[in-house]
Amino acid sequence: MEFEPVTGRLREVRVTTRPTADGRSSVTFRNFVVEMPYSRDLNLNIGALLALETIKSDTYLILEVADYVPVHYGMINMDGSIPKEIRDQVMEEVSKSWRDGNSSEMWIDVFAYPIGYIATPEGFKKGYLPPLPGSPVRILNRESFREFVCARSGVEIGKVIGEDIPLTIDISKAMVYHMGVFAFTGSGKSNLTATLIRRILNHTNAKVVIFDVSMEYSILLLDQLLSQRAEILTTDRYPSTPLDASRRFMRTHVIPEDLERHRENIRRKVEELFASGKIRNLYIPPQGSMGLTFETLLELVRAQIDDKYTAFAQKPLFSLMLRKLDTFMRENKIPKDAPLDDSILSILKDMENEGRNAGLKENSSLFSFISSLRSYINTEVKESEEYDVEKLAIDILDRDESSPRLFILELQNLEESREVVASLLEEVMSRRKRSFSTSPVLFVLDEAQEFIPFDTRQRDKSELSSNAVEKLLRHGRKYHLHALISTQRLAYLNTNVLQQLHTYFISVLPRPYDRQLVSETFGINDTLLDRTLDLEVGQWLLVSFKASLPHDVPVFFSAPNNLEEVRRALEENRSANPVNDK
Repeated sequence: MEFEPVTGRLREVRVTTRPTADGRSSVTFRNFVVEMPYSRDLNLNIGALLALETIKSDTYLILEVADYVPVHYGMINMDGSIPKEIRDQVMEEVSKSWRDGNSSEMWIDVFAYPIGYIATPEGFKKGYLPPLPGSPVRILNRESFREFVCARSGVEIGKVIGEDIPLTIDISKAMVYHMGVFAFTGSGKSNLTATLIRRILNHTNAKVVIFDVSMEYSILLLDQLLSQRAEILTTDRYPSTPLDASRRFMRTHVIPEDLERHRENIRRKVEELFASGKIRNLYIPPQGSMGLTFETLLELVRAQIDDKYTAFAQKPLFSLMLRKLDTFMRENKIPKDAPLDDSILSILKDMENEGRNAGLKENSSLFSFISSLRSYINTEVKESEEYDVEKLAIDILDRDESSPRLFILELQNLEESREVVASLLEEVMSRRKRSFSTSPVLFVLDEAQEFIPFDTRQRDKSELSSNAVEKLLRHGRKYHLHALISTQRLAYLNTNVLQQLHTYFISVLPRPYDRQLVSETFGINDTLLDRTLDLEVGQWLLVSFKASLPHDVPVFFSAPNNLEEVRRALEENRSANPVNDK
């Protein structure tokens, strides 16, 4: 471990306590105040790492800088009670000292906090040891910072702010443990999300499914749609000819200002997508028209038992039917989500005999129920020619090398989109359970507050989508099904979902509740989270819990401009095929 030449001293340890974001308990943070000698050339930035001597020899406590403030001895007790003439004179002298930069009465107060790691002769380890007040504090140099923070042989996703080194992460591991992108409008959420999707497509064998309600990822990933095996699935109806369809496409999609001068070139590329069949219609069946499963049948039988209008003499027979179904499913190892088929006809025959032995009339509820089930099973279901959710799930899980890797679902109607999210996730998880595979699939939910709100409702389908996404994040990892969610507000999300994310990308979050929620989730000092308010567009704070980085350390970085990659691809293509843009 190597350090910068400057050395500071630990002056003070402060312990602060505040209520948690939900107000139910409190959270405590340690804040360390370090004095550093003042210098305009001091290599110190927010997010820099410090090494502090502890009570154990050759062992250092690692701190992260959350803030720093230049201090002058002459200004410490300066307030309004001092006459103005004296104040002006003192401040003039202080200002002169800053310009000269050689006064021993100046220093920098550095506010840092422990990140849960210690440095030993054997390397970095998780842990904490009490520091020695007044002991030296050193700044880790660039190479030591890189060794501690960046993943070896990782994928570059930007530049560390202040350190001018590439930030590399383990993109596969970050995907496995789920990711979240959280920032206010205009901070570059879609740009970062598109960048991460690019890295995943180019450095892993994962398939990516994007639920796009903003109709923007087809442009943000246009070059990937052209170069990868990909599909755009839309509920909108386009004209039959590629030329007319591309013109309609351009009217319904927002073209970023940076790509405006490539508008005609983009249209021609979209025309290519239509001509090659990469843009197709997704059929959404009417609600309730999906086939019955064994789980649905069990629920229907239970409903008959609970129904107050079912005759008491028939309820024991429905209970017997429920028991027979349970025994049948156990013996034949039939999962609940398996589609209902003619294998239960023998059970229906047995129950008819039981009903007749009990003296039930032909118009009884039991016989009517059995008759309707037999009619459903004996009805031949015609194979639909439309491309629906079931066929989409089959393509997503298809392991053939010729199958698509990138799917963009353009869903304009919110209620319909929630239903699609719920049905597709259920279908994919059900099929993956029946035919296990290690091929990873990443589901991307843009505008996640629309799918996993804190306050769900049955009538607008948000309860359906929220339950499906929560199930994906809770159990998907064991089936190699993963998620990336992006939203403006953490406060509006299902908190059970947030607890499953191990990697957060955070930019400007103006509301204190959102920052406090992240602070409590990862044990990050409030002061460091407040620094996100100063971030510019495209700048992010990466927080990962044993996922994308080798150590759990928050890192500020600048993400690359995704549009530059799109524009570069368009310009290269235009150079190869020169055509005058209209």
